[in-house]
Amino acid sequence: MKVKIVDVAKEANVSVATVSRVVNNIPLVNEETKERVLEAIKKTGYKPNAIARSLKIQKTNTLGIMIPDIENPFYTELVRGAEDVCGIYNYNIILSNTDFDHEKEQKSLDVLVEKQCDGIIYVGKHLTDDLKESLINAPSEIVLGCVPDESGRLSSVLIDNEQASYDLTVECLKMGHRKFAVFYDEYKEGYINQKRLAGIKRALAEWNVDLDENLMFFGAQSVLGGYHMMEEALACGLEFTNVFCFNDQVALGAIRAAEDQGKVVPDDVSVSGFNNFWIAEWVRPQITTVGQPIYDIGAIATRMLIKMVEKEERETKTVYVPYEKIVRQSVKDLTK
Repeated sequence: MKVKIVDVAKEANVSVATVSRVVNNIPLVNEETKERVLEAIKKTGYKPNAIARSLKIQKTNTLGIMIPDIENPFYTELVRGAEDVCGIYNYNIILSNTDFDHEKEQKSLDVLVEKQCDGIIYVGKHLTDDLKESLINAPSEIVLGCVPDESGRLSSVLIDNEQASYDLTVECLKMGHRKFAVFYDEYKEGYINQKRLAGIKRALAEWNVDLDENLMFFGAQSVLGGYHMMEEALACGLEFTNVFCFNDQVALGAIRAAEDQGKVVPDDVSVSGFNNFWIAEWVRPQITTVGQPIYDIGAIATRMLIKMVEKEERETKTVYVPYEKIVRQSVKDLTK
């Protein structure tokens, strides 16, 4: 038989209202009575009704996380960071996969709000004006992951994508590369894509190197997308010594395609990636890339969000976490 709150009250010899105050952590019960109630809960095996409790205290201890691609290891690592922090602070997670689809993003937000999530983390490549307004007006607290709100009304956690891309490009320039191809996202308007391209162009301009627009290729940011873009690049007849890929999965596909075309990486063509997905260190050649603290982005965003939910922090802020330039074997030093 299911144990009810009245059974706990009878066991502890207190009123139902007193049990309710203890369960909902309302500080109107003295310590002796509170201990008696907690002992009665333990003895009877009573399980409070989470829905009823959340309605009473207007808090569900639940966070929603919107990610664009659950199959992408970047986002799963980010969620792991969020989940670990939630475990420390006794919060639960509702995960929503949006597939880089703006309509799905809006629908996911609506569902998470309906589920009465105390806070929501939005993770994506680009924040549309419509979705931004929806997030700003949502009743839940909001933190952005990997993208900022450039109007400053929403808090966010990310790296400086433009500077990271700039640093990697300068490294390739120092190694003697002057002819570059770029494997760009088919979603051209994305914030992250634009920032990374801006970093590449800024570095090239400082070194008086032109980026041939005919060596910009567009495709899915996946292993298969990288494979197809490398096929297209090698077939175009234009010379290039290094390929900038906007994530490591694209770089993996590009390397495979080059090898299938009889090329040797990096002797015939160099390839660089981004994110430092774990397999980048385990393939041959190991991939030169930018290391993002992906786990930390999820963990920091979640801690920020919980502070907002708990009313410990109200100031909106953008947190830039450090990145790491990682030079490995997939980019050849042409100066040697």
